[in-house]
Amino acid sequence: MPNFFALIPGSNWQHPNPQLQVPWKFARIGFLIFPVLPALAVFPIFIALVLTWARARAEILRHRLNWGLAAWAIWSIFVSLFAVSPGDALLGLTNLLPHFGFFAAYSVLIQTTAQLRQLAGIFLISAIPIILLGFGELWLGWGSEIAVMDTPIRLWGLNPGGNPLGRMASLFGYATGLAEYLQMVFIIALGLWVDTWENRGDDDLQSSYHKDPQKTWKSPRLIYLSGFLLICGVALIFTSSRSAWGGAIASILIFAVYLSWYWLLGLVSALMAVILSSAYAPSPLKEPLRAIVPRYFWARITDEMYPNRPDALTRMAQFKFAWKLTQERPITGWGMQSFGQLYQAYSGIWIGQPHNILLMLSSSLGIPATIGLVAIVGWVIARGTILFLDFPIDWRNSRTIYFTFLLAFGGFIMFNMTDVTLPDLRLNTLAWLLLSSIYGLVYQSELSIARR
Repeated sequence: MPNFFALIPGSNWQHPNPQLQVPWKFARIGFLIFPVLPALAVFPIFIALVLTWARARAEILRHRLNWGLAAWAIWSIFVSLFAVSPGDALLGLTNLLPHFGFFAAYSVLIQTTAQLRQLAGIFLISAIPIILLGFGELWLGWGSEIAVMDTPIRLWGLNPGGNPLGRMASLFGYATGLAEYLQMVFIIALGLWVDTWENRGDDDLQSSYHKDPQKTWKSPRLIYLSGFLLICGVALIFTSSRSAWGGAIASILIFAVYLSWYWLLGLVSALMAVILSSAYAPSPLKEPLRAIVPRYFWARITDEMYPNRPDALTRMAQFKFAWKLTQERPITGWGMQSFGQLYQAYSGIWIGQPHNILLMLSSSLGIPATIGLVAIVGWVIARGTILFLDFPIDWRNSRTIYFTFLLAFGGFIMFNMTDVTLPDLRLNTLAWLLLSSIYGLVYQSELSIARR
């Protein structure tokens, strides 16, 4: 019988804390199937969380950051009692509060750069069926749906032709969710490619590729990662998400600077200059460029692909209304999940959230709660950035994979400045996983310094 667990990267790796070996195995199994079957994957992910809390409770409680999250949770519950619909507001907090317990556990469970590489490999493996189903949905008209009884909750769902029609959505149900997921996966795959390039020849199997630069490009791992990046990039294009396009291109530019590959920086910058000029350059400069650049790109960038859109559907209108709500209730906000009904009463159009995570938080929970959560997350990223800039010598060959996790989380935040994906369980959990990974290594580095 084949050993399917061998598909999980680092399947034989031993956790530095033997008590956390079993939780780590459950976590890897869970995240391997999480994007495709989240309803099934939550069980091993939750088991890993519970076991970690049970076996490392004292260490978790020593993290002052977790006490900050607990205080924020109490405040958010308090202000939700003053919402226009307290029941909906408290229910909306489930998009945040359970992930605090997840963060507390997984930032202890994840302690080494080897675990980051394992998670990165799992991200890529689990994305393959998502991408293939997306192509089948878009080009072959695949469609199916499995719901929980008669509820709107779907265990599985493919929309023939995509959703909206013509935009790849795969199992995420809507193109925006898939776009954010693929952006995250693309950045991680790009980081793995750079990590593999930098560490070529570090073992006997790859030594010949290191000695002969021409053979480097024949490395099976680099070929796999290059092919994955190509396919993932094509899928990203077909989500037709400007935010995801921008995030993917920005990650390429950042890694080009990181590697000092200025030829790549110049090439990508020149290509983007042509595309943006075809969209925004004044006449008669843009006409010849539009003859070269496919309409799919410049029309989407300028929003000419969807003309005559009502003003209420534009992001600027939603931003202004969300800020108006914030000004009217700056301390308590109007409650989670309140924006949709308030905006519908104002404009006659239902929009579930204002397409900006900061405005969503401030209009829902007030300015103090928004500042508090931004400060907590910002502190983790600041400490993570400091660690990256002064990376321990004994971790030096893993600096790139750590940087990749920082960049992937940064991409998630930037995406949520124009498209809020917080209500999607998979995207929200994966973002907290990235943040947990960053803080886990920050904490371990501080421990190692304290022991010297």
